[in-house]
Amino acid sequence: MSAPPTPPVSPTKITHQTRSVRTVIVCLPEQAKPGFLPELATCALAVRGVTADGVIPHFHTTTRRHRNLLVDCWQQRTSGGPIRLLDLYTMRQTAMLAAAAQWMMWQHVVAGTRPASPFWHFADRHADNPQRYPLVRTQQEYRSQPRIIAMVAYNACPNRPYPLPTADLEAFQAGYATYTRLAWLAAVPAHGLAVADEDGDGWLTTRSERLADQLDYLHAANGRLARLGERTQLVAMATAA
Repeated sequence: MSAPPTPPVSPTKITHQTRSVRTVIVCLPEQAKPGFLPELATCALAVRGVTADGVIPHFHTTTRRHRNLLVDCWQQRTSGGPIRLLDLYTMRQTAMLAAAAQWMMWQHVVAGTRPASPFWHFADRHADNPQRYPLVRTQQEYRSQPRIIAMVAYNACPNRPYPLPTADLEAFQAGYATYTRLAWLAAVPAHGLAVADEDGDGWLTTRSERLADQLDYLHAANGRLARLGERTQLVAMATAA
């Protein structure tokens, strides 16, 4: 069932994660004034066909000075600013530690179940023969796998310490090292990266939810980020998932 339409949100309004959102990062030149970063980021995404739903506090920062150069800085979190004022190292290390605890919980939850097939495996069968393999059957067979059932049952518990997204199944099954490295790689670029690019439109995101495609995107995105100057400004924007 489709979600109801979301009312327009001011580009400067922080989007709290009370619903499913995607975080995308926009790279802007150092000359851009801090007060205009949300609007500039919104426009940069719009020309790439992406609708922004406000800024989101994605980055860590340890600076107490130059707060006027950051977007919505609060409790060592900010929605954007110059790279030199963002603590990308801490973001990556924190993401790895959280992923380590999450993976160990997942291993405990699914103990005794057989490896499961990710949803794209069933979706491909539906795409190949929709008449013989209708979407309802696709969803039923995916959800009936014991490992998926175990994850869904765990996620239904109100006091669970960590969520175990079924969309992460393929990454979980790839093992502890891969899962934590994936978290490190995704910590900064998140779900999409918009950057000035002479060779194209400057928009990077994963082609699909397949792990191989996610790794391709994260490899390219982190490579772009590594080439940016420390005065380049990054802005985190929320978009509908």
